[in-house]
Amino acid sequence: MFLFRSLTIGLLGACVMFLVRLEPTRPAPVPTIAMTESPPVPTAAATIVDVAPGVRGAEVTALIRLLPGERVVAVDDRRVETDLAAGAAISNRVNGAGGYVDLDIQTSDGLHRRVLVLLH
Repeated sequence: MFLFRSLTIGLLGACVMFLVRLEPTRPAPVPTIAMTESPPVPTAAATIVDVAPGVRGAEVTALIRLLPGERVVAVDDRRVETDLAAGAAISNRVNGAGGYVDLDIQTSDGLHRRVLVLLH
């Protein structure tokens, strides 16, 4: 019993000494990154069309909104020459089970944007 008390008091004294000598530490400062003067260049974000199950191919083509002067130039990275060929390629691809259709749309200015049609 005497040995246990001695060890307990010794450990308690050691803990008190560690706490007395403990110096508070401060976290290292985080370096800041300077912003550039020029604003970021805007990019055209991809448009995602989520299609419910049971929608037929002809209905899917109506869900894809094209602005005046835009046309589909590629379906799943395969070039199409006319709007009729683009509609046929989309309808054929939609009739499969699930997946997605990746459309490349060209604006009248010659810019391209992507439309991703998710099929369920």
